[in-house]
Amino acid sequence: MTKPEPPAAPEPDSLDMDRPNGSRLYDYFLGGTSYLPVDRAEGEAIAREAPHWALGARLTRTFARRAVQVMAASGIDQFVDLGSGITAGGTVHQLARFVRPDARAVFIHREPIAYELGRQLVGDDPHAAVLKLDIRDADAVLDHPVTRGLIDFDRPVGLLAVGGLVFIRDEDDPGGLLARYRAALAPGSMLALSHVADDSAHPEIAAELRWVRRRYEHTASPLHVRSCAEILSWLDGTEILDPGLVRYGRWRPEYPLTAAQLRCDYGYVGVGRVL
Repeated sequence: MTKPEPPAAPEPDSLDMDRPNGSRLYDYFLGGTSYLPVDRAEGEAIAREAPHWALGARLTRTFARRAVQVMAASGIDQFVDLGSGITAGGTVHQLARFVRPDARAVFIHREPIAYELGRQLVGDDPHAAVLKLDIRDADAVLDHPVTRGLIDFDRPVGLLAVGGLVFIRDEDDPGGLLARYRAALAPGSMLALSHVADDSAHPEIAAELRWVRRRYEHTASPLHVRSCAEILSWLDGTEILDPGLVRYGRWRPEYPLTAAQLRCDYGYVGVGRVL
């Protein structure tokens, strides 16, 4: 398959420079550069008052990296990344190419800075593209000519929903949205999922999450947390890979976890193989 010429770039959403944004805050916590002064100020406050939140962002990114490596090792060489960020630590296709040199990827971003940075990082790579679309519009993402030019949905695909769903409102039905994407995937595809939950066993973490949620209410990206049962239901129709749906940091860790990492149970991560 060949990458078609992308259509004229759409007019970007207006850049909100007065309020922090969830995508840019995520980049700040990962040590990236695609954020504004207002994001840095908010990120510094969150890191100071809720240090495990910043740690959770890094653990989530590490999970995404490991998940891509597992997917590539299983033979998957094409990926769709639903708004999980193009930032420090390498992009999906760059990570996959350690195993699959011809790996392809389509990145979906709506936030203007993430979108523009993604375009710069992808550059003229013929096997990767960044589309400025809303992940809530699954048909627009799946049927886009650039997506269809790079991704062969008759073969296994690696789908990443690592972080973006936390900004989807209940009324937008995140479970139904993910089911729509999953239905487009051939058997043998894999879905990597990460999401914040509201059931921490540690009072310190529960208090941090309440504080963080209040802070995010004043950003352009309010947080929406879900239960473990609801997150697990999003993997219906897949064979969940070992070790299952687990807390941050506990999905096939490469090194022994520190006490802080073990305590950082903001949410869950997991990978399912489409049946």
